[in-house]
Amino acid sequence: MVEQRMLFVLMIGAAWSAAAGCDDAKNSAVDAAAPQQGASQPVVKDEPPPAPPASAELPALPTVNAMIRIPGGSFTMGSKDGQKDEKPHPVTVNTFEMDVWEVTLRAYMACIEANSCTYPDYDTFCNWGKKERLDDPMNCVDWDQATAYCKSVGKRLPTEEEWEYAARGKDGRTYGWGNDPKPPEGLCFHRGRLGTCRASDVPVDSPFGLRGMAGNLWEWTSSGYNETYGQKRENERKVIRGASFYEEDVKSLRATLRDRRTPENRLDIVGFRCARTPGAK
Repeated sequence: MVEQRMLFVLMIGAAWSAAAGCDDAKNSAVDAAAPQQGASQPVVKDEPPPAPPASAELPALPTVNAMIRIPGGSFTMGSKDGQKDEKPHPVTVNTFEMDVWEVTLRAYMACIEANSCTYPDYDTFCNWGKKERLDDPMNCVDWDQATAYCKSVGKRLPTEEEWEYAARGKDGRTYGWGNDPKPPEGLCFHRGRLGTCRASDVPVDSPFGLRGMAGNLWEWTSSGYNETYGQKRENERKVIRGASFYEEDVKSLRATLRDRRTPENRLDIVGFRCARTPGAK
């Protein structure tokens, strides 16, 4: 009986050694820590591992974006320290509502399924077709597609004046988060080929509680571009605002910075969010 027990112990020891490999130092340390044969040892039961969460996935964002009501007011649009097309001038905007974050891939897919939107581009850096990007902002859509999406959910693209007011408020701040050039934690920029961030994970970066007004994606506005605010706005180029994940210099995230693209452009650095006039149908 004793011989059988010893044989069993030797078999177990040999199997363990084979599994542990040939690291003699490691094996010696384990042997030294192991209880001696025949010693009385308390039986210790392993604690069960904590139960995994019901779902490892983050909750899906709604297909129609939540909005924040922004009371109308007057402010100085532009900046004397910016580019030549940012010259400051007084502007008054009426009360409007703005999407809390940028329109997501999930939301745009719902619009396509409802036959209210058309397909975007889908090259390497576009979010279309990437399951892991469902709640990232929708990119690679042109101005007409962005306009059609907003119309499908009873909204519209914001004007350039509304966009800047929503990003800055009345206090003339340089960035949506304030005047400190240090960006808040989680801001989606300087990411290169990593691309966009989940739309709701970026920090609040506007005085009204909006997210992603700086970084993640440039955003289409309804406004035509002009080189100075005093000129008549053209239709050949539309204003985009907000900068994108691709920017490397924090100065590119200034709330007054303007850029423009032709309406037909579908770019991986450009997306959109919607606005709405209260009471409008």
